[in-house]
Parts: sequence; C-alpha cells; structure tokens
Amino acid sequence: MRARTPVDRDKLDSVQGRMGFARRSPDEKALAVVAPSPGYDFPKVVYDVTIRNMRPVVDELSFEKEGFIILRHELSCLNERDPDLLSKKYLEEMVPLLKDYFKASWVQTADLGGINLRSLGGEGFFTRPTDDTKSGIRKTGTSHAHIDYSPVGGPMIAARDCQLQGIEIRAYSRLMIIQAWQALSPPPQDHPLTFCDAGSIEAGDLVEVDYRGHGVTHKSWALRHNPSHRWYYLPDMTHDEIYLFKGYDSADHHHRWSAHSTFENRGAYPDAKPRASIESRFFVYYE
Repeated sequence: MRARTPVDRDKLDSVQGRMGFARRSPDEKALAVVAPSPGYDFPKVVYDVTIRNMRPVVDELSFEKEGFIILRHELSCLNERDPDLLSKKYLEEMVPLLKDYFKASWVQTADLGGINLRSLGGEGFFTRPTDDTKSGIRKTGTSHAHIDYSPVGGPMIAARDCQLQGIEIRAYSRLMIIQAWQALSPPPQDHPLTFCDAGSIEAGDLVEVDYRGHGVTHKSWALRHNPSHRWYYLPDMTHDEIYLFKGYDSADHHHRWSAHSTFENRGAYPDAKPRASIESRFFVYYE
C-alpha cells in the first residue's frame, strides 16, 4: 500500500480570529482588553490570529504532538433539551466511553464546574432560560487563550472533588484531567472552539495565573501571544465529533497539552446561528 502523503499544514484553508492573550510586557504593542473575564484577573491584550481548518488533518492529530484530538462517537442524549437530564445522561454515556478509550482503571466525574452548557445568545435552545445557574448554563465563552490547570492545580482539584463527592482518595500511578467539548447546535457555529498546537508553544509563552470560581481558587495557565503559534479549529462540527484535550497529566512532564479559546467566525459564516455547546471534565486514573 502506498504511504499517504502528509498534508502541508501551511497550505490549509484558514480564517482570521480575534483572541485575548496575557500581556507579555508593559510596553507590548497590542490593544488592551478592558472587558473582564469571569474568574480571571490579569492584564490581557488582543491579537488577530490565523486559524487553520483542521478537518484535512483530523486523523493525524494526537495528544502526544498537538495535545488534542477529535473523537467520533454519536451520543444518544444530545437531543435532550432539559439541562438537568442532558447533564445526567451525558455523564452516564461519557464515563464508560472514556474509561474504555483510555484503558483507564477508573474514571471519576468532576463536581462543581464539571459540566457547563453554553447558549451564546440562543434563547430557547434549552427548556429553561440561559441565566439558570442550577445547571451551569452560560451565555458567554472564554475568549482568551488558556490551559485550565497548571501542574500544581491539577492534583489539587482532583483531591478536592473527591472530598466534595464523598469519594475515598485512592492511590494511583497516573492521573489525567480530560476535557471534552462538542457543539449541540447545528453547523455552522458562530463561536467555535480553537486550539493551539502544543508543539508550537514555548515555555516562555505560559504564565501561571489564578482562576477563581465554584468556591475555590486554583492555578491555571494563560498564554502570551507568539507569532509562531499554530492555531486550528474544526468548521461545521457535527454531533458525532467530540474534542478531547488534556487539562493535566501527571505523567506528561514536558507539558504536551494545548491552550484553547473561542473566537467569532461570522466573517466566514455571516448567517451562522448562535452556538450551543456542552463541555465537561473527567478525572482519568490508573492504578
């Protein structure tokens, strides 16, 4: 069989997206961000970045290189519009799916902040208004580039969640925090998720910051802008496409995981409907 010719990623179709970044220096020549980001309090600046269409290279993506993948799997619960039922059924399907996919010893769901439903202007998508905090329905996405957990924050949050849920803390040889994201609204999405290729992130691009939310403060990473970063997104996401990416990995000492953000893509899709999406976090353990 003839070997497949690698895709030249510099020639992939792309769009321009505007994102926030941590300020690198006081004299950085960039527009300052004035609007606050819920949970974060650090100086931010805005840049226009080139965001490549990852669809031609989806099958080449890996946790080891880019830090994110697309998992193709049709969940049966995604037509549910009651937020409480959707969250419950989603976890019931995702836990065994991830346990099998990662060949893990056990998978634990996150407590507060474990599932977020977002309806960005899509009033009526869910059966309750989008300001209903009971089910974590949010009207905004995080528009600055970040990694949710620093190496200090990951195990702290995992231990805290065990305590909150009354779960005995067990010995383990490895812990990963796996994050999942998928669109609930039909394509095209007006505010898609975008990922920075982990291989293009240098150590000096990351700055440790505090995130305050859900009754706890923990350490996360914000990303400083670097023209060498390679950003990707998946246009026209369908229900059977799930982003999986690492928030933390105790075995990954070189920090091969990817920063992510959202951006407005109405320049490419002016008639795109407001995005509705579901995101979740799971603790994946190995004995």
